[in-house]
Amino acid sequence: MAAGFTVMEEHLEQPRPFLGEGKLVLSRLRPGRSMIGAPVPSVKMVLEGEENYEVDGRAIRVRPGELLYLDAGADCAGVNRTTTIGLCLMLGSDGAPALHDADPLLGRAFAFSARTSPLGRFLLDQGRCIANDPSCGPALAPEIVARVGAAIAEPIQACRSAMEGLDAAKPSTRRDIFQRLERARAHLHDHLDRAVSQAELASVARLSQFHLARYFKRAFGAAPIAYHRGLRLERAAAYLSAGEGSVSQAAALIGYSDAVALSHAFRKHFGAAPQQWARAQG
Repeated sequence: MAAGFTVMEEHLEQPRPFLGEGKLVLSRLRPGRSMIGAPVPSVKMVLEGEENYEVDGRAIRVRPGELLYLDAGADCAGVNRTTTIGLCLMLGSDGAPALHDADPLLGRAFAFSARTSPLGRFLLDQGRCIANDPSCGPALAPEIVARVGAAIAEPIQACRSAMEGLDAAKPSTRRDIFQRLERARAHLHDHLDRAVSQAELASVARLSQFHLARYFKRAFGAAPIAYHRGLRLERAAAYLSAGEGSVSQAAALIGYSDAVALSHAFRKHFGAAPQQWARAQG
C-alpha cells in the first residue's frame, strides 16, 4: 500500500495508531509536548524551529536542517519551545535497518545533519516544497518514504563510522563531539561560494581550533580546509561538466580569485586542467 500523508497541527497526548504502511506527516506545531509512538523506524526532520526528544532517558536536540533517526521501540516524547515546522516519516516495518538500544554508539536514536548527504538534501528539498504547499504532500509521500526507507542505511553507517573514528572513551562523549562536528560540516556544505576559516568553523562547532582539526580529520578523513576545498572543486566540476559556463565563471561561483587560481587547484585535485577534465566527462 502506498504511503499516506497527513498534516499535524495539534500536540498529541497519546500516539496515533499505526496501520502498518509508511506515512509522511507535515507537522506545524505551537510550543508544547507530544507523545510519539515508535512501532516502526522513523525519520524526523526540522525545517524551522527546534525539537527536543526524550528517548529512553536520553535528551536529543534537533535543530533546523537536522534529522533524527528513531528506531522502533517504546513511545517517546517530543517538545518544542517555539513554533516548529518539520516532517516525520514512518518507514514501515521493513523500511529501514534496526539499530536497537544495544548499539553502544548510536543507541535507538541519534541526530545528524541533512545537508551532508544526498539523501538528506533530497529530504530537505522535498520538505520545503511540502511546507510551502501541503497540497502536494499526497503525491510526493510514496516516493519520499520509499526512497528514504531504501537509502537511510548509508548515512546511518557513515555517522557510525565517523563516531568510531573518535577516540573519546564514553559513547555519550563521542555523540556530543560528532554532533558538534556535524554542525561544522553542514556549515561547510552551506558555504561553497567562499573559503571558510578554521576560526569561523571552530566557532560554529564550539570547539577549539586544535580539537576541531584533530577530531574532524579522525571522523571524516580529511582536515576541515581540505574537506571544504574538495566540496568547492566538486561544485565547480559539476558546473563545468554541465556546460553551464566558463572556467572564470566557475571560479567566481566557488569564491576563487580567478581562472588561474581555480585551474591550479583543479589540476591538483582532479589531475587535469578544468577544460581537459570537462571534455573527458563529455
